[in-house]
Amino acid sequence: MTAEQRKFKRAPISIKLKLRESGTDVTASFDSRDISEGGVFVRSSLLWEPGERFELRFTLPGADREIRVTGEVVRAEDKYLLFPDLADRQPPAPGMGIRFLDLTDEDHRLIKQFLERLERP
Repeated sequence: MTAEQRKFKRAPISIKLKLRESGTDVTASFDSRDISEGGVFVRSSLLWEPGERFELRFTLPGADREIRVTGEVVRAEDKYLLFPDLADRQPPAPGMGIRFLDLTDEDHRLIKQFLERLERP
């Protein structure tokens, strides 16, 4: 998916996320590569299939509360790029693009404000 096809602008960020697969008690921790108002990219060599859903939990830097949202895998990338774009702050790595499905208005606002702070000089 190219940047032009995306609905929301992404910002590079490395935060810890907890994913719990729907219908299970199994929770795993992962790092993010980037985030947008619509979803997050999770770094992982363990990949789930597009369409699979998770409960996601994470806290943005400077936030005073945790965001909890259902996420759905929309794409899985299983390869490292041998020659990443030198302008890219975080080279691509295996992982999954996960779309937020039931983000509350309050959590959406929290993510949007966080992204706006990143854009300010």
